[in-house]
Amino acid sequence: MNQTREHTRSFDTHTSLADQVFEVLKRDIVENRLPPETILAEINVASQFGVSRAPSREALKRLATLGFVRAIPRLGYMVTSISLHDFDEIIALRLVLEPLAVELAVPRLTDQNLDELEAIARRTLNVESEPPETHGTLYAQLNASFHRQIAEASGNRRLASMISNLIDQLERLMHTLAYSGNIRLVLNQHLELVEEMRTRDAISSSRLMRAQLEQDYQLMRELTSPTTGTAAI
Repeated sequence: MNQTREHTRSFDTHTSLADQVFEVLKRDIVENRLPPETILAEINVASQFGVSRAPSREALKRLATLGFVRAIPRLGYMVTSISLHDFDEIIALRLVLEPLAVELAVPRLTDQNLDELEAIARRTLNVESEPPETHGTLYAQLNASFHRQIAEASGNRRLASMISNLIDQLERLMHTLAYSGNIRLVLNQHLELVEEMRTRDAISSSRLMRAQLEQDYQLMRELTSPTTGTAAI
């Protein structure tokens, strides 16, 4: 199916057109507005965004490099799904990188930083009061924001960039988890982690992050098992 979403927004003159097309398309893929197997043709993307083919081409190539789309000869690019193998690889990397990010971040976190993280954690607990159709997007965005802020607080830009990319790739799955009865287990973890980080014990906080990610992995692995019918997201 050849489709792109109509975009009428004004672009930021301080950011390159390719960067902005890339970010919008990435969000559309992550939030399932562009589902797997959607075809994105360079000329159609350029037309939808009102830009030339050059930034459209660059944005699509960047998405392909990160695994969000793959090139299809004579058609353009196809939005990819997350296979079980992809999922396992992403989790394996998060289990190494995010505990490290916490360990580096804890000595750098101010009380204001911790208050902001706690505010995000508490907002997730109030999502159920929002319209049901928005739950998936809200849960996924808040979860991603929580983990990204910790990664950025590590002070290591490359580490933060790697973690952000991994979170983006799994955010599609968070939409599925949002409608699972296990979502509360994931959300309550955030407050627990903030409280641990407030003790300023970097090693203990790092261990807790790893334990929580391992629990998340088990919950999400159940959702992506072949018997659930969601082996690819």
